[in-house]
Amino acid sequence: MYGLYISGLASRLVVTVLAAILFCGVGVTASAAGMLVAEGKHSRYIADQDSGIVYVVYDDGEWVRFSDGFGHISGFCAAPKNAFYVLSASQRRLYRISAQGEVKDVMKVGSSPQAIFVDRDGLVKFVQRAGVITGVH
Repeated sequence: MYGLYISGLASRLVVTVLAAILFCGVGVTASAAGMLVAEGKHSRYIADQDSGIVYVVYDDGEWVRFSDGFGHISGFCAAPKNAFYVLSASQRRLYRISAQGEVKDVMKVGSSPQAIFVDRDGLVKFVQRAGVITGVH
């Protein structure tokens, strides 16, 4: 028979720790949204979906607000020339953020895509609910 046998105080400690982890995990309510991450040339960028804020995260762990005001963010991806695209579900708009943090309204979005990405030619593509990929004209 294979297994782990722990006796005495050690077994009670392990059971207590596991119970505490399980109890804490059950009590936590997950957010409906989360964080979207894009890799930049010298740092990482994180879009907080609920707050509509994009942060730059440096290698030392420092978070700095890069841009905001997007409402609920449903898509976020890196673009050529250290720019980023942000898809706002609540505003139904596609935005482009330059490397300097300047925001440009690219277009109004009719439907709400599930995700966005930039292909190797630098064109923005939308992924729709059925997995259909459409481009921005």
